[in-house]
Amino acid sequence: MNRDEQIFVRRRIEALAGLLVLGLLLLAVRAVDLQWLQADTLSAKAEKQRYREYTIMAPRGPILDSQGRTLAESVEIPSIAAIADEVPVDRIAALAKTLGLSTAKLGRKLRKRKGFVWLARQVPPSVAGKVMALNIPGIRREQEWRRYQPLGPETGHLLGFVGVDGRGLEGVERTWNAMLTGNPGLRQVRRDARGHSLPDSSWIRPPVPGKAMTLTLDASIQSLAYAALAEGVREQHAKGGSVVVMRPKDGAILAMANWPGYNPNNYRRFHPGEWRNRAITDVFEPGSTMKPFTVAAALESGRWQPDSRVFCENGSMRVADYTIHDDHKAGWLDITGILVHSSNIGAAKLAMDIGPEALYDTLSRAGFGSRSGTGLSGESHGIVLPPDRWGPVETANIAFGQGIAVTPLQLAAAFSVLANAGEHVAPVLFADQLGKQAPERVMQAKIARQVVRMMEYATSKDGTGWKAVPVGYTVAGKTGTAQKPNSRGGYSKGKYNAVFAGLVPVDNPQLAIVVVVDEPKKSIYGGQVAAPIFRHIAESVLPYLGVSARVENEPDWKTLEIADVALLTEAESVNGMSMREIRRFAASRGIRLHVHGSGWVRRQKPANTNGLEHGDMLEVWLGE
Repeated sequence: MNRDEQIFVRRRIEALAGLLVLGLLLLAVRAVDLQWLQADTLSAKAEKQRYREYTIMAPRGPILDSQGRTLAESVEIPSIAAIADEVPVDRIAALAKTLGLSTAKLGRKLRKRKGFVWLARQVPPSVAGKVMALNIPGIRREQEWRRYQPLGPETGHLLGFVGVDGRGLEGVERTWNAMLTGNPGLRQVRRDARGHSLPDSSWIRPPVPGKAMTLTLDASIQSLAYAALAEGVREQHAKGGSVVVMRPKDGAILAMANWPGYNPNNYRRFHPGEWRNRAITDVFEPGSTMKPFTVAAALESGRWQPDSRVFCENGSMRVADYTIHDDHKAGWLDITGILVHSSNIGAAKLAMDIGPEALYDTLSRAGFGSRSGTGLSGESHGIVLPPDRWGPVETANIAFGQGIAVTPLQLAAAFSVLANAGEHVAPVLFADQLGKQAPERVMQAKIARQVVRMMEYATSKDGTGWKAVPVGYTVAGKTGTAQKPNSRGGYSKGKYNAVFAGLVPVDNPQLAIVVVVDEPKKSIYGGQVAAPIFRHIAESVLPYLGVSARVENEPDWKTLEIADVALLTEAESVNGMSMREIRRFAASRGIRLHVHGSGWVRRQKPANTNGLEHGDMLEVWLGE
């Protein structure tokens, strides 16, 4: 080998050695990069390939009534999910058939992503069992939470409902969603070397349930109010109705019901228009139930006294180009007589004498034109125009409840002012808020008491509200019959709201009850339509609350039918009784009543009523 060849060989060896050293150096750099610089990133990628994470919703907190009974709770229910890229294409058709889905729709859902995907939320356990029996790779059974309300339609409008994602969409569930919603958990699924998920999984962060919420609502009173309203609306072939039952002393809402109801456990079967809580969202002209506040404004002005007399024009009076009529024609009436005979003309004269500002001030202080303060979403302010927009006709109309619009809850809160001797206590639904707000004096105590006594006369046999009085109790209340406005600024012919608002018992009011019946057909008058519903609620709820009827006002047994006497004294079973009969039976025994449904009694607990004593509970289930 000559010198040139030796040099060439040596240079080749040096080049190869250099390449080898460079390669080793690159490997070293790569090793450092992988082991130190990218260690965290690569470890995370490896973990991601080995594990899959997904969120699991926490159960919402339960909603309880004032006695600790469950009004809404979250129950576990299975859902079907998948690790999309693990599901064999040839098994999609069988899976779709079991789930009741189209193969094309399920295929699109699985192709949309590779990781975790929900296939069917909240399915019956039987369906979940059939799906898992198919033993399809990548298919998972997960436990979710579904909201359930035991009273169904009875509390549907008030409580609202929860969507499939666990978020409150209506009512209490929506208003206090943040409190009721828990913190979701994070679950981890392991995968094998081929990327298939393994059967076991573990919690990275377990879910935390939402907080429990206690309402002022009483489930028994709610059931009684709902059933009485349903019976009254059906009897009148009316379009619907609302009831609010309040405890005046502390503003506790004991019941709030609407008819027709809807079942929040299957809310999708109902039109969205049927979901709203009409007791707080829908306004109506209150009619003559506004007259007690007109009288209070007149007395507060100092221009009128309880024994002052008003000439009521024998039933017809002209104001500007408008004629006011009275159903019961009268000449001279004192202030009490204006309420007893429900004189529109008398009320109008009082209002026009004291002026718009004085009447507006009384109405606004009583809570009209403002939200009640419960916090419930969707609550209306009502409609009370400022007094500078009141002419003589508007002033006269508002005095007897036209040209003003209120909600049933506003009316109940305003009547509670009269019950509380002129102190306003805001309505309360969330039990934790009871006692948090000091009463506010909005009316002189003397005047509030005078108006209450006048309203008591209005429920006497000479007044329009006598059908509201339960046997053995006293009621201070006022009827109202209001023609419904139309969209053209006038009034709808033949369409009325029948209203009764009152307090019971008079000497120590335990309940303020407002009943509104929308478009009754048999009669349009509040005294004929709404007052009996008021009575049915009061005569059932008062014994339940331990408020006994007066002995001196016991039923006149000679005037009762023989069947009624047997009903009240000898019945061992209440099966077959109507709602009205079961209420009378409970009132006669002084027992508490918890009613489910409407119609006639089909089942009772206990089976024999003879062993029931005063204050005991009788639970009945009714059906058509």
